[in-house]
Amino acid sequence: MNAANPNAGERDLDALRRAQRAHEPSMEEILASIRSIIADDREAPPPKPAPKPTPAPAGPQIVYSKEAPAPVEPATPKVVWRQPEAEPVAVAPPPRPEPAAEEEPLISSQTNQAVSAAFDALSASLALQSAELAENVTREILRPMLKTWLDENLPSLVERLVRAEIQRVARGGR
Repeated sequence: MNAANPNAGERDLDALRRAQRAHEPSMEEILASIRSIIADDREAPPPKPAPKPTPAPAGPQIVYSKEAPAPVEPATPKVVWRQPEAEPVAVAPPPRPEPAAEEEPLISSQTNQAVSAAFDALSASLALQSAELAENVTREILRPMLKTWLDENLPSLVERLVRAEIQRVARGGR
């Protein structure tokens, strides 16, 4: 059908574009929106009223506690009204006991030096292996990239330098 009327498709496309533009906000509308947002941010919100305390529930409340329950006399049952306590958010670690000044270290100074020397040697060995590993990985990554670059650029580079040298020699310069 478009073969009979080739402009029908273009007219449909133009109509679609006009409809889209009609729904897009203008620059003035966008700027007005930004100004109103900035103005809203500058105004301080009114302070919220403090929450009202909730009344105690009418019926008995079940209270869970880690403490042992107090003995209840059978004749007069006791009802305890408590608000449930909020669970702590963060728990502090237990304090570390301080070593007594009179205690001797668990290992001798010679053993401590030997262990330190062994860890230093291990650390140096790992650092050396890490450096070699990084060098090998870098070489494996860069080698194909360098080969591709040389294949693409070396012939033209050499040709340009050879021409420049031939011209220099032909002019009689050294």
